[in-house]
Amino acid sequence: MSDKHNKSSQEKCMDEELHSEGNENGVGSSSESEGELQHKKHRTRTPSPHPVPPSFMVTASPPKFISFEDLMTAANGLKNMTLAHEIAVDNNFKLEKLEIPANSVQRQVKEIMHKAFWDALETKLREDPPDYTHALVLIQEVKENLFSLLLPQHARLRAQIDEVLDMELIQQKMDNDAFDIFYYSDYVVTIMAKLCAPARDERISHVREIKEVVPLFKEIFEVLDLMKMDMANFTIQQMRPYIQQQSVDYERKKFQEFLEKQREAGVDGLEFTKEWLKRSFDRLQQEAGQTPLEGATQNTPVTPAAVMNGAYMELLNWDENNVYPETLLIDQTRFMDLGEKTRRLTLISSTLLVTYNTVGSPISGVQSLKERLKTQICTILEGVPDRDLSCALENVGEQIHKEVNMYLKEHGFTQRDEGQKGNLLGQVRGLTTPDNPVLSVMSKRVLTFIALALFSRHTEPLKVPPGLSVVEKELSQICGSFLRLISHNRAVFGSNYAEIIGALIMRKPNLSS
Repeated sequence: MSDKHNKSSQEKCMDEELHSEGNENGVGSSSESEGELQHKKHRTRTPSPHPVPPSFMVTASPPKFISFEDLMTAANGLKNMTLAHEIAVDNNFKLEKLEIPANSVQRQVKEIMHKAFWDALETKLREDPPDYTHALVLIQEVKENLFSLLLPQHARLRAQIDEVLDMELIQQKMDNDAFDIFYYSDYVVTIMAKLCAPARDERISHVREIKEVVPLFKEIFEVLDLMKMDMANFTIQQMRPYIQQQSVDYERKKFQEFLEKQREAGVDGLEFTKEWLKRSFDRLQQEAGQTPLEGATQNTPVTPAAVMNGAYMELLNWDENNVYPETLLIDQTRFMDLGEKTRRLTLISSTLLVTYNTVGSPISGVQSLKERLKTQICTILEGVPDRDLSCALENVGEQIHKEVNMYLKEHGFTQRDEGQKGNLLGQVRGLTTPDNPVLSVMSKRVLTFIALALFSRHTEPLKVPPGLSVVEKELSQICGSFLRLISHNRAVFGSNYAEIIGALIMRKPNLSS
């Protein structure tokens, strides 16, 4: 009883330390694909032909079974959790119309069915007298679409639409040859004009100009689809503050339900999260066991917050041989994107540093040239995969040489010759080498600045390291995005992290022995 109480108290202290330090640093506050929080089998690279099965694939003894219904319930819960998470962390999140690939079977079947319906409608309307059976179906569907766009305060408008688009009355008019389809289409378009967003006004004006029945109703349905999307996004925008407040508790609850289902199936739902945190713990232990070099700062103590912060920083330089932690799968794409942006920022700043050191005094301190070169380097490297960087940097070197010579000519300096050009291009191409000294130095500066910006307790503004002033804006954007993601992640999974780190620290060997 006493041991159990002591263990609980220790874990509670670990949890409190994680959250208290996070709050001091602005990290612990609760909130900034198809992501079902993919199963732990998800890897960041293609597995080898004969991979070693991970431990979670080995069933417990005796084996436990979980029903398919329970698994689907857990999966659906994770889908909802993912949607709530996307809305909470992405202020620009919005629904968009799904575009089916042009050559897909699904697209072909859809087009054939739609064409058959519209052709049948046109054939019926050309009969003498016209047969409006299909038109009645269209009007009923239009009515339902209009109702879906109404808000609770639109009670009078709802009643008016129900009165005008009275299906029994319309049927009677059709039976007595007194039906005017354009009367109803004009009314529908008028209501759409009242309900649509200003961005759709031009499209509504186009609908009013159509005088043929089939093209008219085709366009009406297309605009109604856009309006429903607008309404959904408006609702998301209005609900976002509430979702952000509730998403932490909701995600934590859904993830715990998922862990319970995994546990019943004999699977450790936090296996790779534990490995991720242990790597950070081991790094800190190794650093703590080393004697700091003369003039170096004191080694970081092995505390829960230090372990957590070190683990988060690993995400910016992720080793593809490691499996991504389960608690980060929802945001894996975002973290990988931030890591890529960090590496590109390092490459850009390294290129500029090499350029200014090579050219020397004629361009020293010329910020306008540095900004222009940065813009052109970013343009050349945009969308270029890592495997093609060597070729892209060749183009970067050529462009830099051209711009520098233009500047030198404009300001009366001697232009650089072919030998100097070759020297510059060689140094720029050398930045593709992983152990390039300039690249290593700039990478360390970038990552150190991000770590200080995110986890430092200093209240004064941080000084931008040498060579990074030209990318200060981009660096700040990376820090902001990174902070929002880890703040939300820590708020949701802090208790899981505290338990894992607490167990690691309690097993920590005595380093002084």
